[in-house]
Amino acid sequence: MLVPRFLTCFCWLFSLSVCVKGLGINWGTQATHRLPPTVVGQLLKNNGITKVKLFDAEESVMSGLAGTGIEVMVAIPNKMLAAIAGDPDAAKQWVRRNVTRYNFNGGVNI
Repeated sequence: MLVPRFLTCFCWLFSLSVCVKGLGINWGTQATHRLPPTVVGQLLKNNGITKVKLFDAEESVMSGLAGTGIEVMVAIPNKMLAAIAGDPDAAKQWVRRNVTRYNFNGGVNI
């Protein structure tokens, strides 16, 4: 009875591995021993990480990811959500300051 269950689980897990198109991580910056963002960017790239989610558009982190080709998703910090949701101009400003300035050839892949 155990063998059929194992085979079923194995086949299911194997089918999942065939469907994966990329591997990504969430990168938070609240740590006691932070590595320099350029080191982290290269570390991610060397380990086949193709996508990263940032919880804030910290300048040093964004600059560290520039030129790596890693696809970056930037989240608006929770404390800013209400202000940005209620003011389209504030939203445009945030995008200009935290997304557009890094979106150039050789920049961050946002």
